[in-house]
Amino acid sequence: MELRTKYTGGHTDTILCVCANSFKQLATGSENNQVCLWDCAEGKVIHRIRPAGSSQQNSEDDVTSLCFSLTQPHNLYCAVDTAIYLYDTRCDMASPMAKFEYNKEEINQLALHPKDTYLAACDDSGHIRIIDTNQRKLYKTLRRHTNICSSVSFHPKLPWHLASGGLDCSIYTWDFSRGRVFASLSTQDLNFEDESSSVPSSYTVNPPLVHSVSYSNDGNLACGLENSTIHLLDFKKRNDIGVKRTFKGHTQGVSQVIFLGNDLLSAGNDGKIILWNTPSGSSTDERKSNNPNVSDVNKDEASSSASSESTGDSNESTGEAEAAGSSYIRHVLDHGDKVNWICPFQSDDKSLLYVADQTDVVSVYSIMSSGST
Repeated sequence: MELRTKYTGGHTDTILCVCANSFKQLATGSENNQVCLWDCAEGKVIHRIRPAGSSQQNSEDDVTSLCFSLTQPHNLYCAVDTAIYLYDTRCDMASPMAKFEYNKEEINQLALHPKDTYLAACDDSGHIRIIDTNQRKLYKTLRRHTNICSSVSFHPKLPWHLASGGLDCSIYTWDFSRGRVFASLSTQDLNFEDESSSVPSSYTVNPPLVHSVSYSNDGNLACGLENSTIHLLDFKKRNDIGVKRTFKGHTQGVSQVIFLGNDLLSAGNDGKIILWNTPSGSSTDERKSNNPNVSDVNKDEASSSASSESTGDSNESTGEAEAAGSSYIRHVLDHGDKVNWICPFQSDDKSLLYVADQTDVVSVYSIMSSGST
């Protein structure tokens, strides 16, 4: 991963979220109620707006999540406090086309259904509101989390399936059409102890709060935890979730996991961004147990692959990652600042990664995916 450029001059406060569309536009949201729309070709701001908060026109609430419509990429959804605003980026964005106020507490993440028909918004109450984007009304409310619901992700192939994770250390998979849970996993039940070390690590000291969940194109579900571990989950049966593989490379909480195709990217509070080798095909043969210390399958083969693919770039801390005990790391980027949001994006024949951290600047990296030549 190499730094290509930085976008500056848009925000005056910390950028919290980033998303991109097929028109080569980037949207960024920050503290103090500000959204910028960028021309990715020029790296310049096209529009700068301050969406109204839920309580007043000049609200200073944070913009916590953004997402572009998949079928109409000029449509942009913005989450500010408890409200969601829909803008048409072809216009001057002076006022929203629609406003949704179904959440009762601050929204943490927005996610769009692969067919663009539903929008999910999870919030601090633990509830997930499902909005029908065609009729622009509330479709369903999912209630099971007992603490903040931090992340939500739609299954790419199963039309009524959705996954969520929260600070109650729970992961749920849902049939959101019925509002029912298919399966659940408590991350507190996982064994994070490293029997080879007598020194407590982040795996055992920090609670396994779930900060992020993400589906790959082939339906693999990954989760990033506060104790710095990442788990690739295995659905041996519809109502049975196990751990297929555990990734250890971060030294602090994992703020986000996201797939670029079937390549897994993670970002952490340690300022590192990691590209991982992930398995393909059926998960049944690779599942061993819920113990992360024994969930790594074909370790020698993966270690050899990771070693041969890693480069000597000065920004990559491959040696540190290997010392941390991971065999599946392809690249490690030491971004430096704590990462708030990452957004991978395929532009022409190049894979790009947009990164928001504790500053008002967007960093743009080029990344090498497994499908690159």
